[in-house]
Amino acid sequence: MGRPSTAGRAAPACLLAAALALTACSGQQAAAPAAVSTEQLPAPSSSPSSAASSSASTGVWAAGLALRGTPQPAQDVVTGLDVPWSTVVLPDGSALVSERDTARVQRVSSDGGGWSAQQVTAPGPGGSVPGVEPRGEGGLLGLALSPAFAEDGWLYAYTTTATDDRVVRMRYTPGSGDGAGSLSAPEPVLTGITSATVHHGGRLAFGPDGMLYVTTGDASAPSTAQDRDALTGKVLRLTPEGRPAPGNPVEGSPVWTWGHRNPQGIGWDSAGRMFQAEFGQDAQDELNLLEPGRDYGWPLVEGAVAGPSGSASGVDDPAFTAPLVTWRTSDASPSGLLVTGDAVYVAALRGQELWRVPLADGRLGQPERVFDGEHGRVRDVVAGPDGALWVLTDNTSRGTPRDGDDRLLRVPLA
Repeated sequence: MGRPSTAGRAAPACLLAAALALTACSGQQAAAPAAVSTEQLPAPSSSPSSAASSSASTGVWAAGLALRGTPQPAQDVVTGLDVPWSTVVLPDGSALVSERDTARVQRVSSDGGGWSAQQVTAPGPGGSVPGVEPRGEGGLLGLALSPAFAEDGWLYAYTTTATDDRVVRMRYTPGSGDGAGSLSAPEPVLTGITSATVHHGGRLAFGPDGMLYVTTGDASAPSTAQDRDALTGKVLRLTPEGRPAPGNPVEGSPVWTWGHRNPQGIGWDSAGRMFQAEFGQDAQDELNLLEPGRDYGWPLVEGAVAGPSGSASGVDDPAFTAPLVTWRTSDASPSGLLVTGDAVYVAALRGQELWRVPLADGRLGQPERVFDGEHGRVRDVVAGPDGALWVLTDNTSRGTPRDGDDRLLRVPLA
Protein backbone atom coordinates (compact mmCIF):
# COMPACT_ATOMS: atom_id res chain seq x y z
CA MET A 1 0.00 0.00 0.00
CA GLY A 2 1.00 3.66 -0.23
CA ARG A 3 3.36 5.13 2.29
CA PRO A 4 1.77 6.74 5.37
CA SER A 5 0.64 10.31 4.85
CA THR A 6 -2.18 12.53 5.98
CA ALA A 7 -2.35 14.40 2.67
CA GLY A 8 -5.11 13.19 0.38
CA ARG A 9 -5.92 10.07 2.41
CA ALA A 10 -9.37 10.56 3.90
CA ALA A 11 -12.08 11.74 1.52
CA PRO A 12 -12.86 15.47 2.04
CA ALA A 13 -16.23 16.31 3.54
CA CYS A 14 -17.66 17.47 0.21
CA LEU A 15 -16.77 14.14 -1.40
CA LEU A 16 -18.30 12.24 1.48
CA ALA A 17 -21.49 14.19 1.00
CA ALA A 18 -21.54 13.18 -2.65
CA ALA A 19 -20.94 9.59 -1.64
CA LEU A 20 -24.05 9.60 0.53
CA ALA A 21 -26.09 10.28 -2.59
CA LEU A 22 -24.84 7.06 -4.17
CA THR A 23 -25.43 3.39 -3.60
CA ALA A 24 -22.13 1.63 -4.31
CA CYS A 25 -22.10 0.17 -7.83
CA SER A 26 -25.81 0.71 -8.28
CA GLY A 27 -25.40 3.12 -11.15
CA GLN A 28 -27.40 5.78 -9.28
CA GLN A 29 -26.14 9.30 -9.87
CA ALA A 30 -25.23 12.01 -7.37
CA ALA A 31 -27.43 15.09 -7.22
CA ALA A 32 -24.64 17.53 -8.08
CA PRO A 33 -22.71 17.41 -11.35
CA ALA A 34 -19.35 17.59 -9.57
CA ALA A 35 -17.93 17.55 -6.06
CA VAL A 36 -14.61 19.28 -5.45
CA SER A 37 -12.17 19.51 -2.60
CA THR A 38 -11.39 23.17 -1.91
CA GLU A 39 -8.69 22.32 0.64
CA GLN A 40 -5.15 23.57 0.09
CA LEU A 41 -3.34 21.10 -2.13
CA PRO A 42 -0.24 19.61 -0.51
CA ALA A 43 3.15 20.67 -1.78
CA PRO A 44 4.79 18.10 -4.05
CA SER A 45 6.63 15.36 -2.26
CA SER A 46 10.42 15.43 -2.40
CA SER A 47 10.39 13.14 -5.39
CA PRO A 48 12.12 13.31 -8.77
CA SER A 49 8.86 14.36 -10.48
CA SER A 50 8.57 17.54 -8.43
CA ALA A 51 12.01 18.95 -9.14
CA ALA A 52 11.87 20.63 -12.54
CA SER A 53 15.30 21.37 -13.96
CA SER A 54 16.02 24.67 -15.67
CA SER A 55 16.21 22.90 -19.02
CA ALA A 56 12.83 21.24 -18.44
CA SER A 57 11.13 24.56 -17.71
CA THR A 58 10.65 25.11 -21.43
CA GLY A 59 9.57 21.53 -22.10
CA VAL A 60 6.31 20.22 -23.51
CA TRP A 61 4.95 19.55 -20.02
CA ALA A 62 5.14 23.29 -19.25
CA ALA A 63 3.69 24.56 -22.54
CA GLY A 64 0.26 25.25 -21.07
CA LEU A 65 1.43 27.04 -17.94
CA ALA A 66 1.67 30.40 -19.73
CA LEU A 67 -1.99 30.15 -20.76
CA ARG A 68 -4.57 32.02 -18.70
CA GLY A 69 -8.00 33.45 -19.28
CA THR A 70 -11.63 32.70 -19.99
CA PRO A 71 -12.38 30.28 -22.84
CA GLN A 72 -14.05 31.84 -25.89
CA PRO A 73 -16.18 30.15 -28.58
CA ALA A 74 -14.38 27.34 -30.40
CA GLN A 75 -13.23 27.57 -34.01
CA ASP A 76 -12.32 24.77 -36.41
CA VAL A 77 -8.62 24.24 -37.07
CA VAL A 78 -9.08 21.15 -39.27
CA THR A 79 -12.00 18.81 -39.94
CA GLY A 80 -12.43 15.31 -41.34
CA LEU A 81 -10.20 13.45 -38.86
CA ASP A 82 -10.90 9.73 -38.35
CA VAL A 83 -11.19 8.79 -34.64
CA PRO A 84 -8.39 11.13 -33.50
CA TRP A 85 -6.89 10.35 -30.10
CA SER A 86 -3.86 12.49 -29.21
CA THR A 87 -2.20 15.73 -30.27
CA VAL A 88 1.37 17.00 -29.83
CA VAL A 89 2.71 20.36 -30.96
CA LEU A 90 6.05 20.42 -32.79
CA PRO A 91 8.74 23.08 -32.30
CA ASP A 92 7.93 24.56 -35.74
CA GLY A 93 4.35 25.33 -34.71
CA SER A 94 2.73 22.46 -36.54
CA ALA A 95 1.10 19.51 -34.74
CA LEU A 96 0.84 15.74 -35.04
CA VAL A 97 -2.46 13.92 -34.42
CA SER A 98 -2.84 10.16 -33.96
CA GLU A 99 -5.85 8.34 -35.45
CA ARG A 100 -6.77 5.34 -33.35
CA ASP A 101 -8.36 3.00 -35.89
CA THR A 102 -6.43 3.89 -39.06
CA ALA A 103 -3.09 3.88 -37.17
CA ARG A 104 -2.17 6.97 -39.16
CA VAL A 105 -0.47 10.15 -37.98
CA GLN A 106 -1.67 13.45 -39.44
CA ARG A 107 0.43 16.62 -39.53
CA VAL A 108 -1.57 19.81 -39.01
CA SER A 109 0.18 22.88 -40.39
CA SER A 110 -0.53 26.37 -41.64
CA ASP A 111 0.48 27.96 -44.92
CA GLY A 112 -0.34 31.41 -43.59
CA GLY A 113 -3.84 31.36 -45.00
CA GLY A 114 -5.30 28.54 -42.95
CA TRP A 115 -4.66 25.13 -41.44
CA SER A 116 -4.73 21.75 -43.16
CA ALA A 117 -3.96 18.13 -42.32
CA GLN A 118 -1.67 15.82 -44.31
CA GLN A 119 -0.80 12.22 -43.57
CA VAL A 120 2.70 11.55 -42.29
CA THR A 121 4.23 8.59 -44.12
CA ALA A 122 5.04 5.54 -42.00
CA PRO A 123 6.25 2.11 -43.15
CA GLY A 124 2.98 0.24 -42.43
CA PRO A 125 0.10 -0.51 -44.81
CA GLY A 126 -1.20 2.63 -46.48
CA GLY A 127 1.43 4.69 -44.69
CA SER A 128 0.18 3.68 -41.23
CA VAL A 129 2.30 2.90 -38.17
CA PRO A 130 3.27 -0.79 -38.59
CA GLY A 131 2.35 -3.42 -36.03
CA VAL A 132 -0.76 -1.62 -34.79
CA GLU A 133 -3.90 -3.79 -34.67
CA PRO A 134 -6.84 -1.66 -33.55
CA ARG A 135 -9.58 -3.39 -31.61
CA GLY A 136 -12.24 -1.98 -29.35
CA GLU A 137 -10.77 1.04 -27.60
CA GLY A 138 -7.22 0.12 -28.63
CA GLY A 139 -5.09 1.13 -31.59
CA LEU A 140 -2.78 4.08 -32.09
CA LEU A 141 -3.36 6.07 -28.88
CA GLY A 142 -1.20 8.57 -27.00
CA LEU A 143 1.69 10.52 -28.50
CA ALA A 144 4.57 12.31 -26.76
CA LEU A 145 7.63 14.18 -27.97
CA SER A 146 11.08 13.47 -26.59
CA PRO A 147 12.27 16.33 -24.34
CA ALA A 148 15.16 16.61 -26.82
CA PHE A 149 12.92 16.33 -29.89
CA ALA A 150 14.60 19.22 -31.69
CA GLU A 151 17.83 17.22 -31.61
CA ASP A 152 16.76 13.56 -31.69
CA GLY A 153 13.38 13.64 -33.47
CA TRP A 154 11.83 10.87 -31.31
CA LEU A 155 8.04 10.59 -31.34
CA TYR A 156 6.69 8.18 -28.70
CA ALA A 157 3.40 6.34 -29.18
CA TYR A 158 1.18 3.99 -27.17
CA THR A 159 -0.02 1.19 -29.45
CA THR A 160 -2.15 -1.96 -29.46
CA THR A 161 -0.63 -4.97 -31.25
CA ALA A 162 -1.81 -8.53 -31.87
CA THR A 163 -0.33 -9.66 -28.54
CA ASP A 164 -0.08 -6.71 -26.17
CA ASP A 165 -0.15 -2.97 -25.62
CA ARG A 166 3.22 -1.32 -25.88
CA VAL A 167 5.09 1.96 -26.00
CA VAL A 168 7.24 2.53 -29.08
CA ARG A 169 9.23 5.40 -30.49
CA MET A 170 9.81 6.49 -34.08
CA ARG A 171 12.03 9.14 -35.59
CA TYR A 172 10.10 11.89 -37.28
CA THR A 173 11.73 13.44 -40.34
CA PRO A 174 10.12 16.69 -41.56
CA GLY A 175 9.04 16.79 -45.17
CA SER A 176 10.70 18.98 -47.75
CA GLY A 177 8.66 21.90 -48.98
CA ASP A 178 5.06 21.44 -47.90
CA GLY A 179 5.39 17.68 -47.27
CA ALA A 180 4.06 16.16 -44.06
CA GLY A 181 7.23 14.21 -43.30
CA SER A 182 7.85 10.57 -42.42
CA LEU A 183 8.23 8.20 -39.49
CA SER A 184 10.78 5.43 -39.09
CA ALA A 185 9.87 1.87 -38.12
CA PRO A 186 8.80 1.66 -34.45
CA GLU A 187 11.41 0.82 -31.84
CA PRO A 188 9.97 -0.90 -28.73
CA VAL A 189 10.31 1.06 -25.50
CA LEU A 190 8.03 -1.01 -23.21
CA THR A 191 6.23 -4.21 -24.20
CA GLY A 192 4.05 -6.77 -22.45
CA ILE A 193 1.23 -4.54 -21.22
CA THR A 194 -1.80 -6.84 -21.10
CA SER A 195 -4.33 -5.84 -23.73
CA ALA A 196 -8.11 -6.30 -23.94
CA THR A 197 -10.98 -4.82 -25.92
CA VAL A 198 -11.42 -1.95 -23.46
CA HIS A 199 -9.54 -0.09 -20.69
CA HIS A 200 -6.19 0.52 -22.37
CA GLY A 201 -5.31 3.80 -20.65
CA GLY A 202 -2.86 4.93 -23.30
CA ARG A 203 -1.71 8.45 -22.40
CA LEU A 204 1.98 9.38 -22.58
CA ALA A 205 3.72 12.47 -21.19
CA PHE A 206 7.24 13.50 -20.30
CA GLY A 207 7.34 15.12 -16.86
CA PRO A 208 9.40 17.96 -15.39
CA ASP A 209 12.08 15.38 -14.54
CA GLY A 210 12.51 14.29 -18.17
CA MET A 211 11.04 10.85 -17.42
CA LEU A 212 8.27 9.21 -19.46
CA TYR A 213 4.93 8.68 -17.69
CA VAL A 214 2.53 6.06 -19.09
CA THR A 215 -1.09 5.45 -18.07
CA THR A 216 -2.41 1.89 -18.36
CA GLY A 217 -5.98 0.65 -17.89
CA ASP A 218 -6.96 -2.50 -16.06
CA ALA A 219 -7.58 -4.37 -19.36
CA SER A 220 -10.96 -5.61 -18.06
CA ALA A 221 -9.22 -7.40 -15.16
CA PRO A 222 -9.89 -5.05 -12.21
CA SER A 223 -7.92 -7.07 -9.66
CA THR A 224 -4.68 -6.41 -11.55
CA ALA A 225 -4.92 -2.73 -10.60
CA GLN A 226 -4.01 -3.83 -7.05
CA ASP A 227 -1.24 -6.21 -8.22
CA ARG A 228 1.97 -4.22 -8.06
CA ASP A 229 3.74 -6.76 -10.25
CA ALA A 230 1.27 -6.19 -13.11
CA LEU A 231 1.65 -3.34 -15.60
CA THR A 232 -2.12 -2.80 -15.91
CA GLY A 233 -4.16 -0.35 -13.84
CA LYS A 234 -1.11 1.80 -13.18
CA VAL A 235 0.74 4.98 -13.91
CA LEU A 236 4.27 3.95 -14.91
CA ARG A 237 7.45 6.03 -14.83
CA LEU A 238 10.22 5.14 -17.27
CA THR A 239 13.48 6.48 -18.59
CA PRO A 240 13.28 7.61 -22.23
CA GLU A 241 14.81 4.21 -23.16
CA GLY A 242 12.04 2.33 -21.33
CA ARG A 243 13.79 1.22 -18.14
CA PRO A 244 12.24 1.71 -14.68
CA ALA A 245 13.17 5.26 -13.73
CA PRO A 246 15.54 5.97 -10.83
CA GLY A 247 13.69 7.02 -7.70
CA ASN A 248 10.54 4.98 -8.34
CA PRO A 249 8.78 3.72 -5.18
CA VAL A 250 10.24 0.23 -5.69
CA GLU A 251 13.70 0.08 -7.22
CA GLY A 252 13.63 -1.79 -10.52
CA SER A 253 9.85 -1.48 -10.93
CA PRO A 254 8.23 0.95 -13.42
CA VAL A 255 5.17 1.41 -11.16
CA TRP A 256 4.64 4.97 -9.93
CA THR A 257 1.03 4.70 -8.66
CA TRP A 258 -1.59 1.93 -8.75
CA GLY A 259 -5.26 1.21 -8.15
CA HIS A 260 -6.42 2.81 -11.43
CA ARG A 261 -9.31 1.69 -13.65
CA ASN A 262 -8.74 3.54 -16.93
CA PRO A 263 -6.57 6.66 -16.52
CA GLN A 264 -6.14 8.80 -19.64
CA GLY A 265 -5.06 12.30 -18.61
CA ILE A 266 -1.91 13.49 -16.86
CA GLY A 267 -0.24 16.88 -16.40
CA TRP A 268 1.77 19.05 -13.99
CA ASP A 269 1.30 22.51 -12.52
CA SER A 270 4.06 25.07 -12.00
CA ALA A 271 4.78 23.68 -8.52
CA GLY A 272 5.41 20.20 -9.95
CA ARG A 273 2.14 18.68 -8.66
CA MET A 274 0.93 15.88 -10.93
CA PHE A 275 -2.77 15.68 -11.85
CA GLN A 276 -4.56 12.71 -13.41
CA ALA A 277 -8.04 12.09 -14.85
CA GLU A 278 -9.65 8.66 -14.64
CA PHE A 279 -12.79 6.88 -15.82
CA GLY A 280 -15.02 5.42 -13.13
CA GLN A 281 -17.43 2.55 -13.75
CA ASP A 282 -21.02 3.38 -12.79
CA ALA A 283 -20.63 5.84 -9.95
CA GLN A 284 -17.92 8.50 -10.20
CA ASP A 285 -15.15 9.72 -12.47
CA GLU A 286 -12.08 11.27 -10.87
CA LEU A 287 -9.53 14.06 -10.97
CA ASN A 288 -6.61 12.95 -8.77
CA LEU A 289 -3.43 14.41 -7.36
CA LEU A 290 -0.81 11.73 -8.01
CA GLU A 291 2.02 11.09 -5.59
CA PRO A 292 4.48 8.20 -5.85
CA GLY A 293 3.69 4.97 -4.07
CA ARG A 294 0.01 5.80 -3.55
CA ASP A 295 -2.96 3.45 -4.07
CA TYR A 296 -5.93 5.14 -5.76
CA GLY A 297 -8.35 2.41 -4.79
CA TRP A 298 -9.74 0.63 -7.85
CA PRO A 299 -11.52 -1.83 -7.73
CA LEU A 300 -12.03 -1.44 -3.98
CA VAL A 301 -12.99 2.23 -4.22
CA GLU A 302 -14.53 4.15 -7.13
CA GLY A 303 -14.28 7.88 -6.71
CA ALA A 304 -15.44 8.51 -3.15
CA VAL A 305 -17.63 5.40 -2.82
CA ALA A 306 -17.03 1.68 -2.45
CA GLY A 307 -16.10 -0.02 -5.71
CA PRO A 308 -17.38 -3.34 -7.06
CA SER A 309 -14.98 -5.30 -4.86
CA GLY A 310 -15.72 -3.14 -1.81
CA SER A 311 -13.10 -1.74 0.55
CA ALA A 312 -12.85 -2.84 4.16
CA SER A 313 -13.59 0.61 5.56
CA GLY A 314 -15.33 2.32 2.65
CA VAL A 315 -14.43 5.78 1.40
CA ASP A 316 -12.44 6.81 4.48
CA ASP A 317 -10.09 3.82 4.34
CA PRO A 318 -6.62 5.31 5.04
CA ALA A 319 -5.03 2.84 2.62
CA PHE A 320 -6.44 4.75 -0.35
CA THR A 321 -5.94 8.25 -1.73
CA ALA A 322 -9.15 10.20 -2.30
CA PRO A 323 -9.80 12.12 -5.52
CA LEU A 324 -9.75 15.91 -5.65
CA VAL A 325 -12.84 16.11 -7.86
CA THR A 326 -15.56 13.61 -8.71
CA TRP A 327 -18.13 13.74 -11.50
CA ARG A 328 -21.12 11.60 -12.31
CA THR A 329 -20.06 9.26 -15.11
CA SER A 330 -22.77 10.76 -17.33
CA ASP A 331 -21.15 14.18 -16.94
CA ALA A 332 -17.56 13.24 -17.70
CA SER A 333 -15.78 10.03 -18.81
CA PRO A 334 -12.53 12.00 -18.73
CA SER A 335 -9.76 11.49 -21.27
CA GLY A 336 -7.15 14.18 -22.03
CA LEU A 337 -5.98 16.73 -19.44
CA LEU A 338 -4.10 20.04 -19.61
CA VAL A 339 -2.85 22.16 -16.71
CA THR A 340 -2.61 25.88 -17.49
CA GLY A 341 -1.59 28.83 -15.34
CA ASP A 342 -5.05 29.16 -13.82
CA ALA A 343 -6.97 25.91 -14.42
CA VAL A 344 -7.00 22.19 -15.02
CA TYR A 345 -8.87 21.38 -18.25
CA VAL A 346 -10.39 17.90 -18.62
CA ALA A 347 -11.72 16.51 -21.92
CA ALA A 348 -14.92 14.52 -21.34
CA LEU A 349 -16.33 11.91 -23.73
CA ARG A 350 -19.71 10.75 -22.46
CA GLY A 351 -20.31 14.14 -20.87
CA GLN A 352 -19.58 15.85 -24.22
CA GLU A 353 -17.74 18.56 -22.36
CA LEU A 354 -14.52 20.40 -21.80
CA TRP A 355 -14.41 20.91 -18.04
CA ARG A 356 -12.46 23.80 -16.56
CA VAL A 357 -11.44 23.38 -12.92
CA PRO A 358 -10.06 26.71 -11.64
CA LEU A 359 -6.66 26.46 -9.95
CA ALA A 360 -5.24 29.36 -7.96
CA ASP A 361 -2.73 29.47 -5.12
CA GLY A 362 -2.87 25.72 -4.68
CA ARG A 363 -6.67 25.53 -4.38
CA LEU A 364 -9.26 24.20 -6.80
CA GLY A 365 -12.52 25.96 -7.61
CA GLN A 366 -15.86 24.53 -8.69
CA PRO A 367 -15.68 22.85 -12.13
CA GLU A 368 -17.11 24.92 -14.99
CA ARG A 369 -18.56 23.80 -18.32
CA VAL A 370 -16.90 25.20 -21.45
CA PHE A 371 -18.71 23.45 -24.33
CA ASP A 372 -22.05 22.35 -22.85
CA GLY A 373 -22.37 19.55 -25.38
CA GLU A 374 -22.16 21.65 -28.54
CA HIS A 375 -19.18 19.75 -30.01
CA GLY A 376 -20.04 16.22 -28.93
CA ARG A 377 -17.50 13.90 -27.33
CA VAL A 378 -14.15 15.48 -26.39
CA ARG A 379 -10.99 13.34 -26.42
CA ASP A 380 -7.94 15.55 -25.85
CA VAL A 381 -6.87 19.09 -24.94
CA VAL A 382 -3.39 20.58 -25.38
CA ALA A 383 -1.69 23.97 -25.47
CA GLY A 384 -1.81 25.05 -29.11
CA PRO A 385 1.04 26.84 -30.87
CA ASP A 386 -0.98 30.07 -31.05
CA GLY A 387 -1.78 30.81 -27.41
CA ALA A 388 -5.11 28.96 -27.48
CA LEU A 389 -6.37 25.59 -26.30
CA TRP A 390 -6.44 22.95 -29.04
CA VAL A 391 -9.14 20.32 -28.52
CA LEU A 392 -9.87 17.02 -30.30
CA THR A 393 -13.41 15.72 -30.70
CA ASP A 394 -14.23 11.99 -30.90
CA ASN A 395 -17.61 11.50 -32.55
CA THR A 396 -16.65 9.12 -35.37
CA SER A 397 -16.29 6.13 -33.05
CA ARG A 398 -19.15 6.00 -30.53
CA GLY A 399 -20.75 9.39 -30.93
CA THR A 400 -23.12 10.91 -33.43
CA PRO A 401 -20.92 12.38 -36.16
CA ARG A 402 -21.81 15.77 -37.57
CA ASP A 403 -20.72 17.23 -40.89
CA GLY A 404 -16.97 17.76 -40.65
CA ASP A 405 -16.34 15.41 -37.72
CA ASP A 406 -13.98 14.69 -36.28
CA ARG A 407 -12.35 18.04 -35.59
CA LEU A 408 -9.37 19.75 -34.11
CA LEU A 409 -10.81 22.88 -32.45
CA ARG A 410 -9.16 26.10 -31.34
CA VAL A 411 -10.45 27.67 -28.11
CA PRO A 412 -9.04 31.20 -27.60
CA LEU A 413 -8.55 32.52 -24.07
CA ALA A 414 -9.37 36.11 -23.16
